[in-house]
Amino acid sequence: MDTLEILHLVVTSILVGIIWIIQMVHYPSFRFVSRENFDPFHRHHTSSITPIVAPAMVIELSLAIYICYREFSIINLTQLTFVLIVWISTFLIQVPIHNKLAEVFSQELVEQLIKTNWLRPILCT
Repeated sequence: MDTLEILHLVVTSILVGIIWIIQMVHYPSFRFVSRENFDPFHRHHTSSITPIVAPAMVIELSLAIYICYREFSIINLTQLTFVLIVWISTFLIQVPIHNKLAEVFSQELVEQLIKTNWLRPILCT
């Protein structure tokens, strides 16, 4: 393993830990926040998690692209594909749900967020 592959492994490992905590602890906690407190709670969640996760996701994607380009293999292509699916899921499914939750609290949206998010920890792992 060279330095970039080790860096990619470290960043991916950090993201794996974060997404499992989000899936198993944080998103389910949305169920226990009152309607009155949900808006500030949700704003805090999105404003706090984004500066942590967004740079790591960009680094992970950039390294996955570079590693696959530098040394094409089924393993590297699979890894890049999983990262891309996580990005697609994030920006086409989870972010729109968060945007709706920012407008109005809905227990159905919370459940939808929890259910649809399962793809991300599974693929990240």
